[in-house]
Amino acid sequence: MVSDESDDQRYCETGGVSSSLVSLYLNKRPLAARIAESTKQKIDEAVKELKYEPSATALALKKGRSKTLGLVTANLCSEYGSFFVQTLLDECSRHGYQLLIGLTHFNPEEERRTLENLLSRQADGIFHALNLFPADLLNELGMNDYPILQLSSAHPGFNSAALDLEEALKEVARKIRELGCRRVLVPHRSWSDILEKVLTTHGVEIVGGRSRATSDAENFEFLKELRPDAVAADSSIYIKLLRRKCRELGLPTPYLFYSYALPCDYIDDPAIIGVTVCNFKHRLSGIVHRMIQMLEHPGAEVLHRKEPVRFFSPEELRSYRDLQLADPYYEPFRSKLKYGE
Repeated sequence: MVSDESDDQRYCETGGVSSSLVSLYLNKRPLAARIAESTKQKIDEAVKELKYEPSATALALKKGRSKTLGLVTANLCSEYGSFFVQTLLDECSRHGYQLLIGLTHFNPEEERRTLENLLSRQADGIFHALNLFPADLLNELGMNDYPILQLSSAHPGFNSAALDLEEALKEVARKIRELGCRRVLVPHRSWSDILEKVLTTHGVEIVGGRSRATSDAENFEFLKELRPDAVAADSSIYIKLLRRKCRELGLPTPYLFYSYALPCDYIDDPAIIGVTVCNFKHRLSGIVHRMIQMLEHPGAEVLHRKEPVRFFSPEELRSYRDLQLADPYYEPFRSKLKYGE
């Protein structure tokens, strides 16, 4: 009997093991060494009962890596998201890897299917770009030692490559105090934890907003009563929508702070006091380099690396954006400005 997808499904039904683990184990992939012994025993029993014989293709794969990597992300709707995927594809290709992309649409069941699909396709490693990390799901799948790199979370049991926001946000807090602000809207948890710790001791009230406003400007109606002195948001989209809503409601625009990564994030407005800036190009190459390190040194100590984030004034940001637009790496944004799209 030659292995195919239906065989894997039958072994799952017989042994109570996920098809992705069955595929890894039967094809003798390097990652199979990390499967629990009890799980291996269940598969062995099912194999014996069903008289399994591996396919020639599977045998060809067992001696090395598949040279594929996976990306788990929510969607590709934003300019940032689409450019991130494009450049990640290019960077992986430069190192000889193909990239498989799985979209979850913020649905836990889709995330499970995406992870199982990447495992069954024997991706050598996975980039995980969601804020909530599925540690319990990976443990359930028996892949708690799988080479997966967190990009937006920092679960202690898995490698991560996140952003170091603390120093930049301390500068945001210093500017807020200098401006004499008493009430600050901070809609995103990634910023509110740090800013609240610094500002509340100085009598500044931190209030939360509705982060869903990134997709629906009507959610900004609360501004009529809230009337914040400043807004500090981890999203240029949020700030753009908030500015529009302030104009519609006839409200003065508060002082504004936001995060910048790409030229599409640029906002020219006197209300902008400063931005936090991550070097997108450096971060992108860094996460691919880190993944390759993980693949070349399996079983190494879990590391949590952080990319430094800087605070820029509006003038510094303008110069930085000009440098980006002069770099061929950011050509799509230069073309968009040139043709006025």
